[in-house]
Amino acid sequence: MDEKRVKEWAVAWITERIDARRWCYHHLEHTRMFVEDVTEFGRASGVSAEELELLRVAGWLHDVGYAVDAADHEEVAAGMALDIVRESGGEPGEAGLVASLIRATKLSCSPRNLLEELMRDADLGRLGTEDFPERALLFRRELEQGGRHFSDLEFWRLEAEFLSRVNYFTEAARKLRGPGLERNRARVGKKVRILTEMSDQ
Repeated sequence: MDEKRVKEWAVAWITERIDARRWCYHHLEHTRMFVEDVTEFGRASGVSAEELELLRVAGWLHDVGYAVDAADHEEVAAGMALDIVRESGGEPGEAGLVASLIRATKLSCSPRNLLEELMRDADLGRLGTEDFPERALLFRRELEQGGRHFSDLEFWRLEAEFLSRVNYFTEAARKLRGPGLERNRARVGKKVRILTEMSDQ
């Protein structure tokens, strides 16, 4: 399988087909960060070179479905991956594995193995980094572009509730991003308290 070919296809597809004004969070920067994170977490978890390639390929393709059906983008991307991986020299079994890894990024799914856990952790990896507030505001703008509008307090309460439910699956992600996740939970909690006090005055 030619990962470079998959990457080139994904970058071109996302750039040309997914409107960066509408999907300002789920766009190329998120995809690049996902691939960086799944690579870091995968190496720290001791996966094989072949498994790491599958993870990276799935990372490049995991959000391409936003161009077709945002509500079911994981399933759309998984279906597209079957063709893209085969066209990039992958075996049918590899294509099926990549599709399964993409489906594992759906929040309602429960990861069934280490590779699927790594995919889920990478998709939420930036919740544990210093640039989380900036990423969160991009996500807010994306939601508002889709018609969901919030006051500052409403948005940060939403983020606080989401962060409270996030737990990384793998030891690698817990070690590398767990402390940052805790710091960001505290930062958002403080922001909510300040905004609540302001709204009560």
